Amino acid sequence: MPRLKIGITVSRGTEAVDQIIWSSGLNQNIIYLVMLLQRLPEVAQVVLVDCSDNSTPHPLAEWCGIVSVTQQVAGAELDIIIELGSRAEDNCMRAFRDRGGRVVSYMAGNALVMNFECVASKVAHGETISASGYDAVWITPQHWHMNRAWCVITRTPATELVPHIWEPVCLEAAVRAAKVRYFWQDQDRSKGYRVATFEPNINVVKTFHVPLLACEEAYRAAPHLIDRVLLFNTQHLIGYPHFDDFVGATTLAKAGRVFAEGRHMTSSVLGTHVDAVIEHQWENNLNYLYWDVLYSGHPFIHNSTEIEGAGYFYAPFDSQDGGRVVVDALSRHAGRAKQARSDAVDYLWRYRVDNPAVQARHSELIEKVMG
Repeated sequence: MPRLKIGITVSRGTEAVDQIIWSSGLNQNIIYLVMLLQRLPEVAQVVLVDCSDNSTPHPLAEWCGIVSVTQQVAGAELDIIIELGSRAEDNCMRAFRDRGGRVVSYMAGNALVMNFECVASKVAHGETISASGYDAVWITPQHWHMNRAWCVITRTPATELVPHIWEPVCLEAAVRAAKVRYFWQDQDRSKGYRVATFEPNINVVKTFHVPLLACEEAYRAAPHLIDRVLLFNTQHLIGYPHFDDFVGATTLAKAGRVFAEGRHMTSSVLGTHVDAVIEHQWENNLNYLYWDVLYSGHPFIHNSTEIEGAGYFYAPFDSQDGGRVVVDALSRHAGRAKQARSDAVDYLWRYRVDNPAVQARHSELIEKVMG
C-alpha cells in the first residue's frame, strides 16, 4: 500500500492558539492525533483540513508544524479525511469519496448525550445525519458504551474502538509560558488543602455537584484537612436559586470555605492556588484534565472506573465514599507524593503516542478503512 496522506478536520474561530488549545479537548485531541499519525510508517503526510475554507495557515497547524488546507484541496489530494474538529461539507466529502477517498468519523465527544439534552431542552438543533456518508467510525473508549449503537445505525456499521491518546506537550507548553510552579512540592499545609473541581458545568456529564458533596462529607469528618473548596466554572451560576441554595446549605459554605470561581486553565492555578483536585463524571471515564492533574503529582480524587488504579478512586455518585477517599488522600498523599507521581507517569504510558500498542491499533484501523 502506498504511503498515505491524511487530513484531520478543524474549525476556525479565534486566531489565538492558546485559546484554541484550551477551549476544547477536541483541539488537544487533534494535536495528539497528528503526533500519533506522524509516527506510523504507512503515513506520508498529515495536514489539517480547515472547514472554514480559510486559505491562510491555521494557528493549530502552525503550532503542530504542519500545513492546513481547504476542503477543496483536501478532497483533491488526500487519501483519508478524519472528521474530528469540525463536520466537513457534504458536497466536498461526496466528491472525495467518489474519487476513492475515505472519510472517517472520529467520535471524541458524547454525541448521544448532547442529542438527549437538545430534546429535553426543546432546542431546535442537535446532530444531523451526514448526507455524504462515512467509511468508518472511530469511537474513543469513554464514549463506546453510549454511542456505538447510535453510530452503527446513523453513520456506518464499520464502527470501531480507537485508543484514547494523550501527551503532556500542551500542558508543558502552558506551564512554560505561565512560568508557574505547577508540579507537586512539599510545603506547609497545616491549614489544610485547597481543593478544587474543574468540571465545566455545561451539560449533565460533568458538574460540580458530587465533588462538593464529597468535600462536605470530608469536611464534616476532618475539618482540619480542608482550607477551602474552589468550584471553578461556576461563577456564572451565582444568583441561580438552585446553586445558591445548594452551596449555602453546606457546612463548608457556612464556614466561609466555598468559592465560586470563573474559568481558569489548570496550569495557571494548580500548585499556586490549588493543592488537590476532585472530579466526578457520568459516562465520560477518560479526560485530559485527569491526566494533566495526575502528571502534576498532586492528589487526584475521581470516580472513573476506567482508571481505578490511578489517583484516589471513589464510587460513582457516592458522596459518602467520596468523602472518605478525600480524607484518605489528603491525610497520606504528602508521604507518598514521589511514588504517586512515578506511578502516574507509568500508568499514563498506555495513552502515549509512542506506545507500540497504541500505534499498532491505529495502523490496523487505517488498513481496515483502506481495505
